[in-house]
Amino acid sequence: MTGAPWRRRWEGIAEHIELMVLSGELPDGARLPSERELMERFGVGRSSVREALFALQKRGVITVTPGAAARAAHPSPHILVGELSSIARHMLARPEGMRHFQHARALLEVGLAREAAQRIASEDLAELTAALAANEAAIGDLERFQRTDLEFHLVIAKSSRNPIFVALHNAMSEWLSEQRRVSSRAGAQPDQVFREHKRIHDAIAARDPTAAAAAMEDHLASVARNFWRAIAPPHTIEA
Repeated sequence: MTGAPWRRRWEGIAEHIELMVLSGELPDGARLPSERELMERFGVGRSSVREALFALQKRGVITVTPGAAARAAHPSPHILVGELSSIARHMLARPEGMRHFQHARALLEVGLAREAAQRIASEDLAELTAALAANEAAIGDLERFQRTDLEFHLVIAKSSRNPIFVALHNAMSEWLSEQRRVSSRAGAQPDQVFREHKRIHDAIAARDPTAAAAAMEDHLASVARNFWRAIAPPHTIEA
């Protein structure tokens, strides 16, 4: 159990400061006490204070700029999801991990498509229509097509007006970027992908949640099939 008391000290400091931020005692942007002041206040050494500040920075509760005082900050969904990135990349290095993430992405995006068909605002629908048109115009330019593909899906996520869904969508897009590249090399033709996008768009525009969910599910299943086909050993692919 050696080292447990030291760990409890820095965790206690971190918890105390976090409560000060979340309660508003330390408002967004407020300067934190200096390391020396924190050492004196909590009766600990510099290493405990620095460990606490590092943990708070990772959680997005404070911002730390070299040569300047640490300041209070409100955690964002982006920071919350970003904490998972190293674990996600480790899991994605294994086939079963990739399958788990494909499943998770499908549940997220199918749900977002269903909700968009039920709740999308007129201005968001107009943005989705514009994203679809940009996707069609990019056929023939693979890099641009992939960029507009991402934008199309992002507009659907943004239409939820929920920053957690947007952060999760962006993280999934980053984590599965290799899947997207491999899938496109394995026979996912841009015109086919565009038609799948149009089917999703049209169902959302028709305010048909069942059709929107089914269209998104079929689209993502196609992406996954192309990915596994591309990485399968040659002898496993039927002639």
